[in-house]
Order: sequence, then structure tokens, then C-alpha cells
Amino acid sequence: MAAHHIGAHIWPPDGKNLCDDEDAEGFWFSPSLDGARALNDAEVSVLRRSRIELMQKPVRPLHSAGIHHNLMIVSTEFAALAEAMAPGRHQFVPLSDVWFQKAKEPSPGRYLAVLIMDYAATVDLEKSNIVRQFLPQLQKTAVRLSAIYPVQRVVRTDTAMGRSLWADEVTGAIFCTEDFRKRAKALGGTLGLGFGECTEI
Repeated sequence: MAAHHIGAHIWPPDGKNLCDDEDAEGFWFSPSLDGARALNDAEVSVLRRSRIELMQKPVRPLHSAGIHHNLMIVSTEFAALAEAMAPGRHQFVPLSDVWFQKAKEPSPGRYLAVLIMDYAATVDLEKSNIVRQFLPQLQKTAVRLSAIYPVQRVVRTDTAMGRSLWADEVTGAIFCTEDFRKRAKALGGTLGLGFGECTEI
């Protein structure tokens, strides 16, 4: 199953604007542009200091608050589940400046960023609906799964062996097993994830 939900904005630290402030630090990561790797120290530093604005109203517990490629904004309970089912396979970054929509105060200590780092060549790039966007400033092409109907996700089932929650090494699309989905739903509260069926090969 493909897990998907884009529900968070990651803004530069210190209230700066990428368009107006030359020294503004912006966080961005995509496996298709940056490679299937962990976040480096500089990226972790920016992410920890960034302001995270959630598109949801303050519903607690909300376990998955946003997805950017293979980076998820998740509750401490969701993070604990991911780590328990795949020890040492993901990268966790504590967040302190996380805001729900219309909230009067942040939610420190409640959410973490988790980079899904169990990478595998899961998506069949030739048979799936893929969006390719050339970025002239980087001279690179970003690749992601298309969300436009009809959605077509063709995946290699053998990449699920020994995994519970993982990311495609090119598109960054996140996948999980049925067992992981059931355990995540059993956390209680609002899971905050959508799941899409895939065509298996």
C-alpha cells in the first residue's frame, strides 16, 4: 500500500522568507534530487529550527500530520511504532516549533520528523504514472508519483520482504505493509494517512 497525505508547510527558521531574505534557510529534500540517503547535519539543523505549520486544526492525538516525499511529520507514538517494527532503519529529528491551524501555541515535544530511510526500488517507473519536472537552477529532474486520476502505481512486491514501512529510492513514495497499517490504526485518535492500492508485479 502507498501511504500519502501532504498536510504540513515547512517554513524557514526565525520567521524569514525565502523570497525576501537572502540569508533565509529553507529545508528541502527529495531522493530523486539528493539521492537515497540520510539527512546531513546541515539539513537536520535547518529542519529542527524550522517552523512547521500543520493544515489540520488541533486534533489530538493526530499521528501523521504531513508528508513531504519520504519525510513524515509524526506523533511520538507513530515514531515509536516505526522504530519498533524496523529498529535503526529510519532517521528521527525532534521538532519544537510545530503549529496546528489556528493554534495559539505550538506543540513542543509532541511531533518528530522521520525520514523513511528503508529505501528500495519499489516503483516501476515505466508502468506507473510518473511526473518529471526539470529544475533549471539545479540542472536536475525531480521525479514523483502522479496523484492525477487515473492513479497508476505499479510496484515490485519482492521489495516488501523484511520491511514494514519503506520508501521508493527514486520517487520517495512511502509504502507500508498491511500489518503496519493495522498497527498504526490501532494507535487511537486520528491516523491522518490515506492509503492507496497498488498494482503488484
